[in-house]
Amino acid sequence: MAKDLGGAAMGALMTALQVTDDLASAHHFLLELETTNYGSREIIAGFNQISGGGVKVEKRDVTTGDDRHRVHQPGAVEYENITMSRGLTYNTDLMDWFKDIVEGKIERRSGSIIVLDQGGWERRRWDFYEAYPVKLTFPDLSSDGSGVALEKFELAVGHTQWWGGGIHYHGEFGQYF
Repeated sequence: MAKDLGGAAMGALMTALQVTDDLASAHHFLLELETTNYGSREIIAGFNQISGGGVKVEKRDVTTGDDRHRVHQPGAVEYENITMSRGLTYNTDLMDWFKDIVEGKIERRSGSIIVLDQGGWERRRWDFYEAYPVKLTFPDLSSDGSGVALEKFELAVGHTQWWGGGIHYHGEFGQYF
């Protein structure tokens, strides 16, 4: 009897360890963005943080006829903006895109946020569509500071889709092989 409990406990422990082993880290990710050559995508490197991009479904309270009880029904779907920050670099792709928007040249693009495991395998992918930049924040600069100058970009998103991962290998440092 004690051996059976030990075996069951060992099985539960192994399952818990396996689930913990499957957790994705939040520091190994890529941003893939459609280029001006439509249909082509490239990895935009150097982001230290990406946030937002969630989805919210409006909850509507509905009553029908003489029934005084409310029923909840899903309403409009709202997609959150995606905010990205990166160290200031010489790459001006996002700034050029933002400048085009300011000048009235509306160009919506698609892209993906890709979470990788430690081996460089794709674990999860969030695709976004019909995106365009809506905010650019310049870095805080200080003569007595020693930190990295960070610039922030915010994208409005038309809609998103998400996928499980494990299909694509992105290699060390996010390069395609």
